Amino acid sequence: MKGSLRKFDTPLFFLYIAPWLIGFALFFLIPFGTSVFYAFTDARLPGSVDYNFVGLDNFIDMFNNPIFGKSLFNTFYFVVIGVPVVTTGMLLLAMLLNLNVKGIAVFRAFYYLPTLVPIVATVIIWKLVFNSEFGILNAVLSTFGMAKTDWLGGEHTIKPVIIILQVWISGSGVLIFLAALKNVPKHLYEAAHIDGAGRFRNFFHITLPMISPSILFVVIIQTMYNFQLFTEALLLSRGGPNYAAYTFVYNIYKSAFTDLRFNMAMTQSIFLFALISLITFVLMKLSNRFVYYESEK
Repeated sequence: MKGSLRKFDTPLFFLYIAPWLIGFALFFLIPFGTSVFYAFTDARLPGSVDYNFVGLDNFIDMFNNPIFGKSLFNTFYFVVIGVPVVTTGMLLLAMLLNLNVKGIAVFRAFYYLPTLVPIVATVIIWKLVFNSEFGILNAVLSTFGMAKTDWLGGEHTIKPVIIILQVWISGSGVLIFLAALKNVPKHLYEAAHIDGAGRFRNFFHITLPMISPSILFVVIIQTMYNFQLFTEALLLSRGGPNYAAYTFVYNIYKSAFTDLRFNMAMTQSIFLFALISLITFVLMKLSNRFVYYESEK
């Protein structure tokens, strides 16, 4: 009887995962295949029947466009500068929230609350904080005799503002780091204390290696997020000033819905997908050098 039921295992398996397979095909495979198809055509609008295959012309035009270079540079700025800054901020905040003090649970809850607020509402609040005329930050600085700063209208200030905003909404990453810190074995610190190790040695020789898998996960997630940065750049300064916050996804958005060049938007999307996949692959390959997995030792 048991053997006769085993032959239904495979059909039952596919039956149970059929909803996921259908959703994956409808919302990923088909759109992805359509995007690849249109990337090699001159179709300006989705669903267009009047188009021609142009081979790699769209990719050549993309690389020859100066706006493409600016958007790619800005995106790499947020990845190369923003990811280490935001990840470090998450870790420091998690260490503060890991302190065993009275009422720390309240602080943990309050810090996670901004994550629950929609990003659009958060950006609007930050526009009020960094407004050059009546912003809260300039009002505070003026009490110390400092001149007003056009935070959102300055080419050299808009990027740091966006990075600081990411630290503000980094509650999920802080929660991951906090859970990792809680799982570091206490006996390692006790043994290190007996050997005379201080806090810095404990941090670099115990804490960091033990939470390195969580660091890798947060870095990869944050890298993907920064490669697809859009809402902050759109709502804070509409990519300006002078393309200073003009990210790659913002360029895709403009190509599709402003320039009505659907084929170019798909070309850039395919390029971005390949770029994110390559960066993630490299990070995973290099992770064996600095990520400690206790189960593999």
